[in-house]
Amino acid sequence: MDKPLPRVNAINRPFWEGCNRGELVLQQCDAPDCGRFVYYPRVCCPYCGGGDLTWKPVSGRGRIATCTIVHRPQHKSYFDEVPYYVIAVELEEGPLMYSRLATNPASPEGLLRRAVKVVFNDYMPQQKLPYFQLA
Repeated sequence: MDKPLPRVNAINRPFWEGCNRGELVLQQCDAPDCGRFVYYPRVCCPYCGGGDLTWKPVSGRGRIATCTIVHRPQHKSYFDEVPYYVIAVELEEGPLMYSRLATNPASPEGLLRRAVKVVFNDYMPQQKLPYFQLA
């Protein structure tokens, strides 16, 4: 069964193209008094309201802020992958990014605040997704 693909549009296209290149890119606000990184892709900065955002490569490193184990997915195409971990990663650059752990740990104990780094999963032939692995 085919898995659902991300909805690529003019605003988020650079993010998804970066994933396909194996590079995590985020928007950064160009306002001199802001300069914060933004995730998810937007048309303006959610912090200062500035409309000038530039795409920049980021480290792909962060720490797990929270996690959950999925036992019952919402789409049939994921049934054969359960259980899997969905995590919120606080990236070094600041934004919180939700994703999956690339491989399941033996136990969920001690996952919070663990260091992770991005890896790119060959989700479907036309699109890679950013997952994270324990660093």
